[in-house]
Amino acid sequence: RDLHSFPTRRSSDLVVFGVNPQNIHSVPEGIAFYQELMRKLRSLPGVDSVTIMEDRLGSWSSENSDMMVDGKLPDAANGTSRTVRSNVIGPDFFRTLGVPVLAGRDFADSDTATSPHVGIVNELFAKRFLPNQDPLGHSIGTDDGRFQMTIVGVVKDHKYRSIGEEPIPMAWYMYAQIPITGKMHVELRVRGEPLAILPAARKAVQQMDPNLPLIKPMTQQGQYETTISPQLLFARLAGFFGILAVLLVATGLYGTLAYRVNSRTAEIGVRMAVGAQRGQVVWMVLRDSLILTGVGAVIGVPLAFLVAKALTSALYGIKPYDGLSYAFAVCSVALVAIVASLIPARRAANVDPLSALRAE
Repeated sequence: RDLHSFPTRRSSDLVVFGVNPQNIHSVPEGIAFYQELMRKLRSLPGVDSVTIMEDRLGSWSSENSDMMVDGKLPDAANGTSRTVRSNVIGPDFFRTLGVPVLAGRDFADSDTATSPHVGIVNELFAKRFLPNQDPLGHSIGTDDGRFQMTIVGVVKDHKYRSIGEEPIPMAWYMYAQIPITGKMHVELRVRGEPLAILPAARKAVQQMDPNLPLIKPMTQQGQYETTISPQLLFARLAGFFGILAVLLVATGLYGTLAYRVNSRTAEIGVRMAVGAQRGQVVWMVLRDSLILTGVGAVIGVPLAFLVAKALTSALYGIKPYDGLSYAFAVCSVALVAIVASLIPARRAANVDPLSALRAE
């Protein structure tokens, strides 16, 4: 399952792991370390592109604060928040993730500590803080005034901290222009089986520091799925109990209809003796089954509506009053009822009228 409103390219082709170098004592050393690490990883067979980031996507981590726009705090129009989520990232970040750049450009290796400081924002940031303007060329910066960047790109809104989050204004800074020296997360887009790249990536990292481990290596898809682990657990439990309910429905209907057929053997014999066809007898049994199913649906669907609102937080991507889901559930139960009725219906159709009347 690829992620809704996340990169248009496959997120399952992305591999992420953390690196926390211990022998870095200055900003230039940190920049040089990550430049060399990305160079080594880009040269690995099967790697399409590489980037880095301070906060790992899908980890619930992010920096959130007010942000200066053109040297001042922007107005929060119509009660909207001034809060902006930010992250420090590396070159080719959006190309690696597959996030469309709507205007301007991605970060590049040429964005260095000595070049003009640049930033990138998402489309919601541009709409909220720079409405009806071309955002390229405007300046953004932290509310303490320490860092000022010129906007050089606008990217499409996408999932960031978790699968279920709503869009929020976002801004990104280039790692080479921010004093970052510690832990970063590496993102690789690879061809083929994504986790197969990890041994080669581990070797490349250990060439720089033999004691440096990869922190929580996994696919980006797997990382995002951790943000809905409660929903996944709920889905698995719901699936288990759903299968159990199907078995109980089928067993209950079968038992009820088998009993009714046995108790109506004489009636069925009389009907067939006076000319009832086998198809009519089968329909008589199936009709009883569908009537029971209909009564259950009439009672069950309103009850489901009553509890649906309470389950909203556990239903990712499904509305609590999704008519299609209810229709599918009712049709599925009806199908189970028909299948459970076939054996009793067939038994009723094979009743010998003379034997049934003689037994009566």
